[in-house]
Amino acid sequence: MLVSEKILKSIAYCVLVGVLVVMTNGLYGQPTSKRYAVKEGGHFSTPRVYKLKRDPSVIRWDVVFEENCDYIIREEDGSVSRDQLDWNKLCGVFFKVLSFNTRKESVMIGWRYNIERDEIELSPYYHIRSGRDMFPPMMTVKREEPFSVVLEIDREVPQYRWTMEKKGFSTQHEMAVDHTSKTCGFINFYFGGNRSAPKAVSSRIAITVQ
Repeated sequence: MLVSEKILKSIAYCVLVGVLVVMTNGLYGQPTSKRYAVKEGGHFSTPRVYKLKRDPSVIRWDVVFEENCDYIIREEDGSVSRDQLDWNKLCGVFFKVLSFNTRKESVMIGWRYNIERDEIELSPYYHIRSGRDMFPPMMTVKREEPFSVVLEIDREVPQYRWTMEKKGFSTQHEMAVDHTSKTCGFINFYFGGNRSAPKAVSSRIAITVQ
């Protein structure tokens, strides 16, 4: 029996709607979490996400660091390196999109593993013009502990405002904005610092943009 053209069109329409729902990644329900992994000896995570957004006001990352994020950077003699204190990059945005320069006009959250406490430290990390502004840890999380980081970009003040939150704890940090660029690119999960990853590390991240 031949399938009618009307039925075929209905099937095609349903498939198209399903694809669009997946692509919107969160417009219908919760955003989909993706796993981002850095291989041993690497810096960049996969999958790489090249994404631009025009004039976002609020960006939210829901994050879980996986069990393998308990890395230790050692020197040749086996001692723990000072580079253990370097900040890796969890997420953020940058505004030098034409030159793809993440070290100017960028705002990020840094992460690093604290061996003594067996926790992951989180802190705001900024590149304002050609400078670099780093701060002491503002929140710590355990591996496999869900948390969120929210970036608000206030064009009237103007300023960045980070909110980091986990169950039972919330903290904020603000930094003045001194540029007028509105189109931004997204910073991916990254290892480094001065060193490449001494072991594979990974996280699960869902992104929501307003």
